[in-house]
Amino acid sequence: MTKKFLSSNTFIFLSLSLTTGLSYLFTASQRLTWANFGNDGGDFLSAILTGGIPHPTGYPTYTLLGILFQKIPLGDPYFRAAMLSWLPAAIGAGLLALLIKQVLGDKFAAISTPTALLSGLVWGWMPFLWSQAVIIEVHGLQSLFLVLALWWVWILLNVQKRNDKTYQFILFSFCFGLAIGNHITILLILPAILFALMVAFKNGLEKRIVVGQIMALGLGTLIYLYLPIRAAQYPPINWGNPQSWQDFWWVISGNPYQNLVAATSISQVFTRISALAGLLIQQFGYPGVILGVIGAVQYKHQTKNLPIILVYIFFAFSFFAILYGTDDSITYLLASFLVFAIWIALGIATITPFVWRKIPVGYALLAIYSITVVAAIPGAIQTINPRQQTQPADYAEYLMEHLPENAILLTSEDRDSFPVWYYHFGLQQRPDLVVIVLPLSQFRWYQETLTHTYPELNFPDLISQTSNKSAAWGERVPDLNQDRPVCRSTIQKATNKSIYVLCSNGQNYNFVISE
Repeated sequence: MTKKFLSSNTFIFLSLSLTTGLSYLFTASQRLTWANFGNDGGDFLSAILTGGIPHPTGYPTYTLLGILFQKIPLGDPYFRAAMLSWLPAAIGAGLLALLIKQVLGDKFAAISTPTALLSGLVWGWMPFLWSQAVIIEVHGLQSLFLVLALWWVWILLNVQKRNDKTYQFILFSFCFGLAIGNHITILLILPAILFALMVAFKNGLEKRIVVGQIMALGLGTLIYLYLPIRAAQYPPINWGNPQSWQDFWWVISGNPYQNLVAATSISQVFTRISALAGLLIQQFGYPGVILGVIGAVQYKHQTKNLPIILVYIFFAFSFFAILYGTDDSITYLLASFLVFAIWIALGIATITPFVWRKIPVGYALLAIYSITVVAAIPGAIQTINPRQQTQPADYAEYLMEHLPENAILLTSEDRDSFPVWYYHFGLQQRPDLVVIVLPLSQFRWYQETLTHTYPELNFPDLISQTSNKSAAWGERVPDLNQDRPVCRSTIQKATNKSIYVLCSNGQNYNFVISE
């Protein structure tokens, strides 16, 4: 009975999810941080706690789940929001191990369980995934959706003429629709899914089930209706105010960031392509990269079209990340890393049976790789640990305590705005303050949001939708409210290491934000 349990799917899932989940829990950030590309944490937290709309593309799935997680009677608001990162990531690691066991099948039944366990740990303890699972960001949840998408592709490719898994097809397709509401880049997997649907149909999947999946996917995307519904209530975090179709499209299409797609120069493209190998080594180590290449090239798949789909997903996301013109474009490599983790599992299965002069060389190499995976943990923790990087929390808490009463705070960019949003709007501290993000004040939607958020203030006339945008609108607010002290925060442009806050009453502050 014990032996049966140890090889069961339940054991694989629970052991992987608990192991990675506890790893994440004990390293998760406890206060607002900018670590691990977490600059948007204050924006997401503010939207969750106020029922608002974060920056485009609005992230309705993440926001609504964040609101739901706030109902859990554990910890403080920050802890509950962090759960939405590490808990899905841990569940995804367990589900990936189960998927790998399915892919290996009966051919590798003798080693499928240890291979699945090790590969699940390789994925769960991968530094980048770990770094995202311990901060307030969408990528921990996205890792779960990516695994579910691959599960959907798998069951489609292995459909039988007797369609006894209808509920699974509908569930996975609905989850994919929700995934689009978490991070829109998952649409890059859609061609692979459509191809798998076509294969399944040719293999006997009934037309009604194919149509049902498409309808379920569409139903999941209705999560975006959250945006206009909440926008009509004018929450203080209301990016784009997407009540009209034009504003709704501005948000969900990521209009402010579209110019970053394919924005890298030719020289940068070649630099990033060469850097990709270094990133794979950083995530999986030299042994892992060798195993991944072996798995991608040498493994004999029992499922005909799976290798094509894995290659497509790896390169589709890799090229998107390479061409996306930001320094944190590594975040778009998550799906590529997931595919590579699967290739590592296939590489393990390929080398394990290898014997030289009756010496089980394959098992010896597997043991060595297992040791390297565990040995890499301290270094990974040291690299990703966000608990000592609490500059945004320190900055916002200091301002909440020391800013003059009834002050108008003019901020200059995300880093000096989002932390204040979290404390001022999310935690409802210092209701006497007025916070105006000057770069956003060029947009009519933000002007409307401010007039609803601070009805007691005098504001300039709203700009028309067709007028030239200008941040001068926000600069005019202090002149119309001269009874209030004015404080202005700016980022030191030369080094980007400090935030200066200068107040009209003579109080000045300087905050170090990076070393």
